[in-house]
Amino acid sequence: MAKFKFSWGHGVIVALGFFMIFITTLVIVGNNKYMGEMVDTDYYEKTIVYQDDIDAANRANSLQTKPEIVRQANGYLVKFYNNKPNSGNIYFMRSNTSEDDVIEPIKLNSRNEQLIHAVRLKDGDYEVSLRWKENNEDYLIKTSVNWEAPSS
Repeated sequence: MAKFKFSWGHGVIVALGFFMIFITTLVIVGNNKYMGEMVDTDYYEKTIVYQDDIDAANRANSLQTKPEIVRQANGYLVKFYNNKPNSGNIYFMRSNTSEDDVIEPIKLNSRNEQLIHAVRLKDGDYEVSLRWKENNEDYLIKTSVNWEAPSS
């Protein structure tokens, strides 16, 4: 019986086999980790009404005094100046996980302000959408913010 001799050709085939197993594992693990989590659960419905968002953003940009989102030590303060929203929501959306999203209905105090408290925010980037309805017109302001808790 002849003794098996391992040559460079056998090494190439073994290395190629391990590489294929490695790539297949990466694809399977990568797809399973983020399967089923979309930023918005009603993504397809939102694409249909995208033109409404464009119109709302254009209306908000044409305002003389736009609402502001101001960073403070205790969170973000949303200030409406001359505007009196009838209804609306404030969205702080995280791009990496929807579990950390903050969605608040607009409930202004007597100074037309609302605080998104720091307790609800985690360190990192947020996409902020301020949507409100005023005089039967929709308005939308979008911006990005980065929250870092103040060090003590």
